[in-house]
Amino acid sequence: MPILREIEVRYTFKEIDCDVTGKALDNPKRTHEVFSFLRFEPKEKFIVVNLSNQNTIMSYETVASGTVNSVSLRPAEVLRTAIIINAPAIVLVHNHPSGIVNPSKADIAFTKVVIDAAKLLSIDVLDHIIIGESDFYSLKQHGDM
Repeated sequence: MPILREIEVRYTFKEIDCDVTGKALDNPKRTHEVFSFLRFEPKEKFIVVNLSNQNTIMSYETVASGTVNSVSLRPAEVLRTAIIINAPAIVLVHNHPSGIVNPSKADIAFTKVVIDAAKLLSIDVLDHIIIGESDFYSLKQHGDM
């Protein structure tokens, strides 16, 4: 007899003393300020920030950790939580442990794949911020999205 797996997805709300949730990410500098802790990470980390209609942070999730110069993930992993919590928009954030913030061709290509997938689900990808040692790079500001 074959076994069928049933998946139940639940999410809960908790009141926590946190300086991130509820803040508006209305510009790339603000996103850099909120996630500047990534500049100390020795490996690449990829974070998805789920936003409300007012662009306030509903939640954020580290969806992948990689090596010193790369991270591997699928668009489905990027969009999973936004779908579950019905977030209308997301911002992508990752770090470059080298300190150099210029995006790689892979960074730009992956962003475009995520944007295309998100459009099908009516989720707006507002920006992709790369955080380096002392600076940041906004793919939106530089026309790379």
